[in-house]
Amino acid sequence: MRISTSWAQQLGVNSMLARQASLSKTQMQLSTGLKVLTPADDPAAAVRALDLQETIDKTHQYQDNIFTARARLNIEESVLAGSEDVLFRAKELTIQAANATLSSNDRLAIKQEVDQLLDELAGLANTKNANGEFIFSGDLSSVPPFAYDSGSQSYVYQGGINQRVLQIGPERQVADGDLGLDVFENIDSAASADGKRSIFNTLKALSDNLGGDFQAASGAITGDRFLRYGLDYSAAPTSFDLSSDAGGPVTVSLSGNYASLDEVVGAINATAGLAAAGITARSSGNNIEFVSSTQGAASSITINAGTGGFLTDAGFAEGQTGTGADLPATNVLNEQLNNVLTDLDSALDSFLRARTSVGARLNALDDQELHNEKFILDTQTTLSETQDLDYAEAISRFNLQTVSLQAAQQAYAKVQQLSLFNYL
Repeated sequence: MRISTSWAQQLGVNSMLARQASLSKTQMQLSTGLKVLTPADDPAAAVRALDLQETIDKTHQYQDNIFTARARLNIEESVLAGSEDVLFRAKELTIQAANATLSSNDRLAIKQEVDQLLDELAGLANTKNANGEFIFSGDLSSVPPFAYDSGSQSYVYQGGINQRVLQIGPERQVADGDLGLDVFENIDSAASADGKRSIFNTLKALSDNLGGDFQAASGAITGDRFLRYGLDYSAAPTSFDLSSDAGGPVTVSLSGNYASLDEVVGAINATAGLAAAGITARSSGNNIEFVSSTQGAASSITINAGTGGFLTDAGFAEGQTGTGADLPATNVLNEQLNNVLTDLDSALDSFLRARTSVGARLNALDDQELHNEKFILDTQTTLSETQDLDYAEAISRFNLQTVSLQAAQQAYAKVQQLSLFNYL
């Protein structure tokens, strides 16, 4: 077998290149601290490392969510504490106003402070976080939860109906706030026909009573469905009947796409004969409300189904009736003040329940944060065992490969000097 000079040289070059490649790979491992530089080095280990890193990144996001939820809940706790202080002061003023020795001017002075407390409470309920989100608006965090409606002369809730939740663990979520609807709005009331009244309207009633502004109640019915984004009856028209003590029934027909609650209200109020029957539709936060134009115990309004599904869509029941109420014949102020005191106690109970829930969620966040930290540490340990380099072994291998490369280079140099011409 004949070995050519070029072949001998190429064998030497290939040997040096192979040793150079091994040495370069070891150098890269030492510089990165990783033993698996490419998936080709160890496909199984590479896939496992990617899965472990993804798990770590996801858990870090859970930790970020915990930080966000804790910040919002701490703000809510502070707001609820401030709201309780407002109600305690309102109770003091209500008891003070019930003193029979006070003059009307004395009660007007108390009314001025009550008005300031009402403004303060409304401001607390409309608190934003650092990102400009309203903490009591739920999933409609860009909308102020409470606003004064000049039409109904009351405060209405216009936030969302769903709590926002954040993922704080693989199988665990926590609400980062409470709905203003649950905390401030649906308060058990001794003065409301349906047994519920918002704390804002309770304080407003207190202010009105102290100012001598007494009015009999009108008959009214309010749907319980969220209608902020309107109703669509362009494909399937609907109708229903409204009647009141002043007239009716009047058939209301809807056959278009109404993009907002205000458009629905406008279309209903445009119905011929509705105003003559003493009936008005209006928005009440995110719900629709029908009101009789009369006042007192004889005032009433009733809704009945016609065709289509308006009653279901808007949250009414077939034959639902709302009636008004007369003012008490005697001791009007004292009775109203007693109702206010009862409602203030109910509101304080609502705030206490909310604060208890917030405290429980803050504890849950602390516990989950510790679990996540331990999980991250354990996962990082497993990831390290999978992909991290054994420096002692790598340095020994580097030294051996360096010597091997030097030997190959010296051997090549010696071979290069061999030639038959040296022996001629």
